[in-house]
Amino acid sequence: MKIIRIIVSITLSYYILSCSDREPLNPLDPNNPYTGGRPTGLSLVPVQNTVQVLWNPVDINDLTFYVIYRGTLESDMVKLGEVAPGSTSFLDTSVSFYETYTYALEVHTETDISARSDTVQVTVGPFNIYVADFWDNSVRMISWDGNHLITTRYVSSPRQISLRRIDNRFCVADYYDRSLLLISTDLVDIESVALPGYPLDLDVNQDQGMVHVATRDGLIVSVNVNNDIVAERSLGLSLNWDTQLSFDHVNNGSWLTIPDSGAVMYVPVDSGFKSIKYIEGFKYPSAVTAHGYGWVADTTGLYRINTDGEIDTIITNTMVTDAAIDTVNWFCFYTGYKYGTDSWVSGRVSMETLVNEIILDDAYPYLYNIFPIPSDNGAEFLVQQSYIWKILRFSENGTLMGEVDGYNGRIAFQVY
Repeated sequence: MKIIRIIVSITLSYYILSCSDREPLNPLDPNNPYTGGRPTGLSLVPVQNTVQVLWNPVDINDLTFYVIYRGTLESDMVKLGEVAPGSTSFLDTSVSFYETYTYALEVHTETDISARSDTVQVTVGPFNIYVADFWDNSVRMISWDGNHLITTRYVSSPRQISLRRIDNRFCVADYYDRSLLLISTDLVDIESVALPGYPLDLDVNQDQGMVHVATRDGLIVSVNVNNDIVAERSLGLSLNWDTQLSFDHVNNGSWLTIPDSGAVMYVPVDSGFKSIKYIEGFKYPSAVTAHGYGWVADTTGLYRINTDGEIDTIITNTMVTDAAIDTVNWFCFYTGYKYGTDSWVSGRVSMETLVNEIILDDAYPYLYNIFPIPSDNGAEFLVQQSYIWKILRFSENGTLMGEVDGYNGRIAFQVY
């Protein structure tokens, strides 16, 4: 046995020495099985009106510079710039909104020029997409076209995100830390306001900069623009894990769902407990969005409620999984599952005529969260495709513009 161990040890030592003495593969050799003789790792980070181009370093002694090439859908690839050998990034500031750009990279040495890298493509837009992901413990920034992750800010347990426009801060309900977070739009600066309970949801009165937070033990906590708690209002009951809150700017009050009780509450801001409206008759109402009315999604359909408690039935025979209002084009967007046709759908209802238009009809399964993005031609929108772990980015007519993987849990959208 001792002789066998000695032989194995000598064999391994010879193998290790042989490997260490082996000449490293030239990354620019066309026969290199890993690179094919081209630079690798080309990727893009678009942030509104700039595109950062990144790549893997090329480890050769006579590297003199890199060359960046760029083209558009209407033009061929042309030289954009040169980069020193010690760098692996280039910032392109000469881009225009809504234009699609294609990039490639070339390596120059003292004696040769490499083949160009594989190309990468991006469409530049005027805003970025933000996603608060409870199960991923993060707030993530995604490019305008929905194809590129820009950056991630880790947060304990973000339940909801809303942009407070008065100071351009993202308001985030951080559940397990029992706090309201105020985060800058670059996701760098953060301030925390301790809350008296676990926050389930929040929304912002944009006129005053007041943040209204619903907590698990049945409080509505109001935080002003100075990030001070100015009111704590008890609803007299505990709230469900799936409770949602939507602030109604027209009526100056908050709508809340109470799923396990099959009810919705309307809570005016400037009045007493007796003025709270409690509306029953729903089947697990999980989502609410408000502007003049409360639009409520439950397992049977989509409904519209006024502050007197009168209910209009908008969509039936559908498990509506989410609803969100576009106040620019006056639509209520929704996602859901139609029982009669066994199909997942996404659509929009005119808030003026109540006409229902289905945009996505059984094209994508498991559609849950939806977020409209008003544009000049109508509202584009985002949806979460749960169980498949995707966020999908659509144009106003339902054409897929982009998608990113890795989003399966409870999420919330914003744009800026």
